[in-house]
Amino acid sequence: MMRFNPALNVITAALAAVFASFLPAMAAPFAYVTNQKADSVSVIDLASGRVADTLTVGKDPAGVAVSDDGFTAIVTSPTARELTVIDGKQGRIRKTLTVGEGPLGVAISADGRRGYVADFYGHFVSAIDLEAVEIIKRVPVGHYPAGLTVSRDGKRIFVAEREDDTVSLIDGVTLSINRTIKVGRHPFGVLLDSEEHRLFVANVESNDVTVIDLDKFGIIATVPVGERPYAMALAGSGDIYVTNQYDSTVSVINGQDYQVKKVIPVGQYPEGIATDSAGKRVWVANWFDNSVSVIDIDQLKVTSTISTGNGSRAFGQFLAKRPVTP
Repeated sequence: MMRFNPALNVITAALAAVFASFLPAMAAPFAYVTNQKADSVSVIDLASGRVADTLTVGKDPAGVAVSDDGFTAIVTSPTARELTVIDGKQGRIRKTLTVGEGPLGVAISADGRRGYVADFYGHFVSAIDLEAVEIIKRVPVGHYPAGLTVSRDGKRIFVAEREDDTVSLIDGVTLSINRTIKVGRHPFGVLLDSEEHRLFVANVESNDVTVIDLDKFGIIATVPVGERPYAMALAGSGDIYVTNQYDSTVSVINGQDYQVKKVIPVGQYPEGIATDSAGKRVWVANWFDNSVSVIDIDQLKVTSTISTGNGSRAFGQFLAKRPVTP
């Protein structure tokens, strides 16, 4: 007959608790949705479609980016002038850094080592060492920079300059502006195609998307969409999904002929949008509805809605681009 050993049972229970605490973070990919009016981030388990946790961050969080491997998330809080770094494996805040006058748009390099923050009021882009959580350099850019995106090799950073109606290309090595191009009125979100030969720009005032040929650095198309296009995501065979704030819709643009193939109703005042690593679902943050709409790209319709926090924005790549592994 086995004897009861209190000490052994305590140790076993403790080890089981530790193991259990790590398993969900390592096993499940998450979306990080900024809730501007709640000063929080909703952490959504993409497998279950439920909010797994809520993290308190700086005042009025807006921008967010998740590393390709899902192990790091960074959040901008313009009012607090802060960048919050979240440990995606542990599900906790690692560090907070004061970065400028009004950090908004944010992106992470493919290797996860650098973050880039567009300062909407300071008119510069900060390059951040994400391991040390320190500012490497501030790059002066045009007026009111918003959306950011980075090429896979880290050599090109694109930033939308809202008040100048321009997009600038920053050299990722020298951290200086290389070229600037005029686009539509008040550009905000920017998106690279999968081959990185084209850049898409959402223009909130002219209600269209500018398509830039990056090899020639010239405009090849202007696509009318809904009212107040804000952010974009790629899905399927290269289609571009665009959130239209005032219409509460998402426009789906064919990536080959630049025709709008579908307009999908979502929640009220959609802003952030991203595609999960499986490439079958597009996730949309709805500011006025405090929710996330999930679009099935085969059916081209919303198949579920997730309640989040007050004022969900999630401006940026708010979930991992590739499957999360231990």
